[in-house]
Amino acid sequence: MTGRITGRAALASSAASLVAFLIGLWIGNAALGQPAALAVALAIALAGGVAGYVALRSSDRSIGSVSRAAEAIGEGDLRYRVEVSSSATRELESAFNTMAHRVQELLAATVAEQSRLEAVFNATADGFIALTSDTSVCYLNAAARALLKVDAAEALHRPFIESARDYELDEIVRDVLRTAAMQTRVVTYGPDRLPVRAVAMPISGGGDWAVLLVLNDLTEVQRLDQVRRDFLSNVSHELRTPLASVRAMVETIGELSLKEAHPRDAIGEFVRRSLTQVDRLASLVDELLDLSRIESGAIELNPEEVDLLTIVGEAADAIRGAHRSRPIQLDLPGDPVLVECDKKSVMRIACNLLDNAVKYSTDGATVRVEARTEGDVVLLAVHDEGPGIAPEDLPRVFERFYKADASRSNEGVGLGLAIVKHLVRAHRGTVVADSPPSGGTTFTVRLPRRFLGVASERGARGIANLPA
Repeated sequence: MTGRITGRAALASSAASLVAFLIGLWIGNAALGQPAALAVALAIALAGGVAGYVALRSSDRSIGSVSRAAEAIGEGDLRYRVEVSSSATRELESAFNTMAHRVQELLAATVAEQSRLEAVFNATADGFIALTSDTSVCYLNAAARALLKVDAAEALHRPFIESARDYELDEIVRDVLRTAAMQTRVVTYGPDRLPVRAVAMPISGGGDWAVLLVLNDLTEVQRLDQVRRDFLSNVSHELRTPLASVRAMVETIGELSLKEAHPRDAIGEFVRRSLTQVDRLASLVDELLDLSRIESGAIELNPEEVDLLTIVGEAADAIRGAHRSRPIQLDLPGDPVLVECDKKSVMRIACNLLDNAVKYSTDGATVRVEARTEGDVVLLAVHDEGPGIAPEDLPRVFERFYKADASRSNEGVGLGLAIVKHLVRAHRGTVVADSPPSGGTTFTVRLPRRFLGVASERGARGIANLPA
């Protein structure tokens, strides 16, 4: 193209020189005579030739400038522009600059859109993997890399089986390529045997992308489903036991009342036992309602500055009255431990922790309580000398109705620690359980010294970092 333009410019220059020579010759003949006319014609021709040469050199420089700009843009320098001259090629130069600017804008918009899509894919919890028709990986997001435990560099442009290391997942992809139909399966993946739902679907018009594989880790879903089943099983058991006892005792009272000689003492004892079971049912219902209100955020906290030592002392007195055979030793500082909180809620936290510690301690064992200030938080720790909690049970001690010691299922309904967890979360605090192999368990609560507002259940999960 450059050669053709240069040739045309040279031809134009020669033609201009010839025309100038003829014009000069005609003028000379008419005005000066033949010898002088020839000289004038030669002078004019020389001037025209010089002008043509200058135009040719200017055109060559302009074409070369455009050529260099095209090469620079082709190599990725989209900011390169041609300096617009005053030559005959200025329209070409201006058009080229306009085109380069538009290409730069379009590419910037494409890159921005690609970055947004990449951010969306990387923010999702599901793994997305794009594969070619020969099952080579051409894209995988952060969740997929984490699930497969591979880096992008070692997975991209390589066979999927090398990254997945799982023939069942690879077979799902190949089934899609064979049938051009979506495939959905639940597989057990990796050495950790994770339950994973795999959905593979064909892609048409996606360039190199032939199959999109979506991987969803079902571990949390199955855990929540197990919690739901355990909850239904436990609440059914907790309701069935006192109801069966009440029914049996009421039937016995009915039988005694039909007899001629019905001992009042026997009837009174059965009535007392019935009332005990009714109270247990009422307590269960109350705690379920309280827990539901706390979890839903319907609880109202009324913050006030109180001395944590006073609350702990009142809670210890209440628990001592209910468990006289098991002493509670307080390890408290002399100075007040001031905290801005809802007094009733913190009182319930202390009572539930103390009651739990006393129940799981042997007779005569000591329950120790300590409270102190640690910077911007206050600490409340309750330690018992019981048998401890197995490591596999520790993550579940805050679940509803969960009891690490099934043989002691009659002692409470298993909601106390769940209530503690959610009340602490509502205060934007943390609670953890620790049980060393030597025995004993310590529950440690940390609350902000200044009330920070009621935390929603969703927001509190990230703040409190509590066992689920």
